[in-house]
Amino acid sequence: MAYVGTPLDTTNAFQSLAGKRFSGDASTTDFTLDSSPNSTLDIEVFVGNVRQDPNSAYTVSGTTLAFTGAPPSGTNNIYVVHQAKSVGTIGIPDDTVNSQTDIGADIADADLFLIDDGAGGTLRKTAASRIKTYAGGAALDDVSTGDAASTLATSAGNITIDAQGSDTDVIIKGTDGGSDITALTIDMSDGGILQTRAGVGFPATQVASTGANVLDEYEEGTFTPSVAPASGSFSATGTQAGYYTKIGKMVHIQISSTITTAGSASGTTTLSSLPFASASTGVIHTMMTSARETEVQGQNDEVIMSRDVSEIVVLGPHYGNGAVYSINFIYRAET
Repeated sequence: MAYVGTPLDTTNAFQSLAGKRFSGDASTTDFTLDSSPNSTLDIEVFVGNVRQDPNSAYTVSGTTLAFTGAPPSGTNNIYVVHQAKSVGTIGIPDDTVNSQTDIGADIADADLFLIDDGAGGTLRKTAASRIKTYAGGAALDDVSTGDAASTLATSAGNITIDAQGSDTDVIIKGTDGGSDITALTIDMSDGGILQTRAGVGFPATQVASTGANVLDEYEEGTFTPSVAPASGSFSATGTQAGYYTKIGKMVHIQISSTITTAGSASGTTTLSSLPFASASTGVIHTMMTSARETEVQGQNDEVIMSRDVSEIVVLGPHYGNGAVYSINFIYRAET
């Protein structure tokens, strides 16, 4: 059986005592022992063959034996006897932990540890499972700040963040350029309202969802539409400006289109290069009174859009020189 320390005495022999002699000089009070007793009661001290009172005649500190009064002069007239206890430290050989003593595997719940019980200095055994339970039961506000990247993970089940105090919020904080910020607050006093510091961002490439109650995209921006008549051509066009907002599959566009010189243009007007194609299924045309020429005639016109196209058509436009069309239009995108 493997062991650490002195083997058990199986010969019924008593452990040998250790002792040391000193010579007094009537002035020296401190003498150095070969080993450190735990207290004055762990040694017997004799001066001139008279045993000294361990409660008043001397003290011990480490290997220092200090008399309260200097012993008289004499050769080897001071004698110290260590009781039959440990008189030194045990040096563990380098090969003590080997293939026979190393556990050789991950620690299991049934593995045992030796622990000082903290009360009377008694060494007791306990299972790894109990240590795991104790360590896992630490209060969250007792966990100190780390200094490296960390991961909160579980291989099964849910991870629950539960603010149990009345009206207490869940708050996510961080740093932005070295400044502390509160990035996200879930306001429990308002039914779990989500409050962000700088809005909600969506990925540049949509991650589509089939959930009826899931908003999987939001995007806004500008575009430059192309304008052309059904017949003939414009001699000159001016500013073509477009703005869009996409929420889910619904797209709202605003266009300002200037016709500087109408030329030979006739028929309908098509504005193309819209940011998103219309849905390939559903209604054939989207029609609404959504275009107005503001600078020449001041008339309202209808706008239509077919399936699976990136263009709208203004019906019955006015082709006067300097005409400016303002268009507001909403349609359903393919994705």
